[in-house]
Amino acid sequence: MSLTINTTGAVNVSLTGSFSFVDPTGFQSPLSKAIPAIVNQMSACSFGQASVGIAGFQAVLPANPTQLLYCKNISTSGVVTFTWTPVGGASTIVANLEPGGIIFFFNPGAGISALSVSSTVNNTLVDYVLAG
Repeated sequence: MSLTINTTGAVNVSLTGSFSFVDPTGFQSPLSKAIPAIVNQMSACSFGQASVGIAGFQAVLPANPTQLLYCKNISTSGVVTFTWTPVGGASTIVANLEPGGIIFFFNPGAGISALSVSSTVNNTLVDYVLAG
């Protein structure tokens, strides 16, 4: 994934890549899924690293709706819980991210209007990108 800022201040999001799955026993054929080149312009972006605690916090979203969320739990302990409200929906727990785990959400034309994040231990570090 790459993010670039153009001269109008909007954010261009480009997604490319692939996933490959190989059965080490050889009983199943390898599977590869390509991510088609997707380019979408969004009005705002925030990114960085955050320390998440047991009390959690309500994230400040860069746009409403926020259509892209990437987060990686870079800690060695602590499970990070993501609770979000989809546009037109109700708040719900979406994921419990173990150390080293990644959550990726990209939904152009829809998205989330609220996001809260908490952890099972204090000072759990996460990398994140939000755009909308």
